[in-house]
Amino acid sequence: MATPLTFERYTGNWRGSYEGWLMTTKTFGLKMPKTLPGLGNFYMAGQWVEPGGGLPPAAISGRNAVRKICKKDGKRFRTIRDWSLN
Repeated sequence: MATPLTFERYTGNWRGSYEGWLMTTKTFGLKMPKTLPGLGNFYMAGQWVEPGGGLPPAAISGRNAVRKICKKDGKRFRTIRDWSLN
């Protein structure tokens, strides 16, 4: 059985949290900055920069970070869906 201590031990997440932010009426639709002032070419991705947190928003966060990098570099952002994984 996994406990909050198990999550903290294996992931380093604060107090063993398995999701980032609690979804509330105040955080719903909240857009958090994904860059830091004065730190060029740095993009944050993961459950701690997406309200709600967890695996799906963390994955989408990574995808969006790559999209921003492509746009900044003047490259076309393309995705390929591999149907063999379904």
